[in-house]
Amino acid sequence: MKKFKIINNKWLVIVLIAAGLLVFSFLDEQRSIAGRSIVLAVTLDKMGSEYEMGIQVLKTDKSEKQEYINYFDKGESLSDVIDKLSTDTGGTVSLCHSLVIILSQNVLDKDNDVAMKYFFENEILCNNTMVVTAKESPKELLTTKLSNGIGSGYYLGQTLRKMGKDFGIIPMTIKDYFMNRFRIGSCVYLPCVGVEQQGETSYLNISESYVGNNEKSVILSEEATKGLSIVLNSIDNGTIPYVDGEIMGEMDIVKCSSKLKIEGDDKALIQVTATLKNSSVVPNKIDEQRCKEFAEKKIKEYVEACYEQCKEQGLDVFYVGQHCYAYKKPICEDSEYLDKVGLDIKSKISLK
Repeated sequence: MKKFKIINNKWLVIVLIAAGLLVFSFLDEQRSIAGRSIVLAVTLDKMGSEYEMGIQVLKTDKSEKQEYINYFDKGESLSDVIDKLSTDTGGTVSLCHSLVIILSQNVLDKDNDVAMKYFFENEILCNNTMVVTAKESPKELLTTKLSNGIGSGYYLGQTLRKMGKDFGIIPMTIKDYFMNRFRIGSCVYLPCVGVEQQGETSYLNISESYVGNNEKSVILSEEATKGLSIVLNSIDNGTIPYVDGEIMGEMDIVKCSSKLKIEGDDKALIQVTATLKNSSVVPNKIDEQRCKEFAEKKIKEYVEACYEQCKEQGLDVFYVGQHCYAYKKPICEDSEYLDKVGLDIKSKISLK
């Protein structure tokens, strides 16, 4: 009778062992994922030496009913707060899937980016996490109940990702946030989100911007925010209104971009090139030349409003100092260079 030899079936043994290890690894990984609290949005505030962090987590029960749950905790260090939130949620808090982080203006103006560097350098947040500030309180913003039933943090993150080239707000990722910090002037610009009430309905107002340099800051008006996007963004969506006597209408933006260059030693020229589409309800009564003139006037008003509001606080939002340095102009070495560089805005408008 022939004896069974394990040596003749070594490959079968190896396959069985490998399959067993694979199954064990898969089950362990599933258990690890199940034990994590996947965070959709983060808030951060600072009171004295303590940080207050909030997170929005999506919970799903067996009936697949979705519920957005918010947790808040405080601590002297961010690692301590994250540990506390893990205890609160009953699972390891994972921030790498967060769509947006909502910062208080206290954090932006008084923390010297200590918290932001912790998130970025330790890769706790991914590079494309959106960064915004709350007009009032980050906690209030995260806990706002929207009429569509979607968590406000999740809704905000999704909305910002669709606003890349809109006329007005410029979405900001954490990666671009730090890129701007290292420019001359250290200016960052972020969407400034407020909570508005209309009857019993709450909604998020995303029409203004925050500009700051770790020391001073300003909240730009809606018009100034449009000026910011004209200079620092490539726009392919939005409208510019016009008035010609009793005729009122608007022009769709097909595309709009600008270029800033330094002329001589003390003049910053912003050249705006825009293609607009006449969308008025009475196009047969519109004078094309008047349309162009009105568009040029509005663009100049928007850009000047942004520049002047920032200049009053010593904020170089258009990175004039960086351009002076690139053009090898010594004026950028003067701490008061913003007061010595004049701004000229020229527009080239075409209608389709």
